[in-house]
Order: sequence, then structure tokens, then C-alpha cells
Amino acid sequence: MEEAPTEYEVKGELSAPKPAKKKKRKWYGIVIDVTLALVFITAIAVSGNIIYLSAAYDLPFFVNGMSMYPTLNKDATDKTGKPLSWARGSNHSGDFVDYGYAKGQENVEWRSSLKRYDIVITYYPENYETVSPGVYKRDGNGKLILRSSAKSKIKRIIGLPGETVKFDASTEDGELYNRAWGKTTINPGKENEEILKPLYTMADFPDVDGLKYVGPTSGAPEVTLGEDQYYVMGDNRSHSSDSRNVGAILGEMIVGKAYLVTGKQQLGDDLTPKKSWFYYFTPWTYRRIG
Repeated sequence: MEEAPTEYEVKGELSAPKPAKKKKRKWYGIVIDVTLALVFITAIAVSGNIIYLSAAYDLPFFVNGMSMYPTLNKDATDKTGKPLSWARGSNHSGDFVDYGYAKGQENVEWRSSLKRYDIVITYYPENYETVSPGVYKRDGNGKLILRSSAKSKIKRIIGLPGETVKFDASTEDGELYNRAWGKTTINPGKENEEILKPLYTMADFPDVDGLKYVGPTSGAPEVTLGEDQYYVMGDNRSHSSDSRNVGAILGEMIVGKAYLVTGKQQLGDDLTPKKSWFYYFTPWTYRRIG
């Protein structure tokens, strides 16, 4: 039996049919694909950034006040965008302040790595419950008990355990000390005393609204630190409550070392930062301070 002729034989065609033409993609399809890819990449980057900050720096902090100006809050503003000056005393809701991360530590050994000029998160002696002056209450694990009103501070370590620290509000300017930072003398045991070089000069505290920076106006008593005591000070020496008036800080009162400023956060009515995720999107603006 003869086979029926194929379609191609009937038409006299000997070649296979031409493939159908591809439909050209619409422009909005390409836009959707690119957008989805960018969203996916951003989500991965932000998630990785959050994990990194939480793992590497487990203690977030914000800078409430101007005692560490110009190291911290140099670019702080109020809610209108007006810069906050080094003379700003109290803080207010709506202010945009530095927000960053520290490494929190609880064991004793970690404090052996602390160095002069490190910036630390600490509480003051007045923040703890006491049995009698200079004697602190402790919980069942031997930890100091914080008062309910306690608020942490951020300061710079100036004196280390065993050293004798003396601070003078000097009007002299020179290589070793100046008007902005006064004169800090360190006597480490039997070694020769050292006059600390300042990190900032008067030029770092520009006049604000006609207000001129005058520098510290009074000195502080000489203090010899115990084996687990530290002397801390703010960089804004004229506007800082620190070891000059609250005394030496016990090592266990230091809860972490600050490393990174990740951006600005706006203070809410309770003077704590409002929740914001924006700085997770801008890791290139991070600034190391430790």
C-alpha cells in the first residue's frame, strides 16, 4: 500500500518549515526583572550587614549629648537641621545623634586589652546600688547592681590601672598641652611622668552663634588608680562630667569598647533613638572610632 504524500511533498516543498519568529520582549518586562534582581541583591546585602554588625559588634550605642565632641556628634543636628554646638548641654527629642556599635564584654580578662585613648561605654559609680560609701551591692552572681535610673556614658580612657593622674586647666599652648584640653600628667609607677599630648586644639571648637570656646577652667585632684580602676574623660573638656568629678571607674563598670559609628538616629520623646533601618543601607558611611 502506498503511503499518503506528506504535506511537504504535496506542496512541492523539500525543506523543513522555518522556525517561528521570537516575540520581542516588552520593555516593562525587562524593567520588572531588573527591579526584582536589585531587590534581591539589596535584601541579601542588608541581611548580611545586620548579621555582621550583630555578630562582630554586639553592643549598639547612641551618643546623647556633646561631651565627646568633636570625636562624636560633630555633625549632630536638631530636627530643623540646625547643627548642634559643642556647648549644647541637655539633649532634646528630635535631635539627630551619632549611632554606632561597641563590643560588649563581661569577663575580667578582656580589660587587659584596653589602652589609653580607647573610647568605652561605661557607667559611673553613682549608677550602682551601694551598701555604704564606696561599697557596692552585688547580686547572686557577684555582679554590681545598677540603679533603675542608670544611664550609660561614652568616654575616653586617659588613666590606666596603677597610674597617677593629675589634670590642670592650663592656659599655655604648646606641643604637649594646650588651652582646649588642659594639661594631663601621667605618672606610671616609678617611671618618669608623662604629659599627654592633646588630640584637639582650640581650632577644633569653632565659635557658635558668637559663643567662644574657653576650654576647661578648673583642674582636678591628683588620683592614684587601683589595680582595676580607670580614669575617663570626655573630649569636650569644658562640657563633660567624668572622672574629674565622679572619680575613678571600676573596670567592671566598663561594659564595652566603641568601634564604629554607623550613622545618625533621631531621638524620640523618651530621648532614645527612633527605630530606623536606613543606616543598614549605607555601610560605606561607617566610621571607625576605635
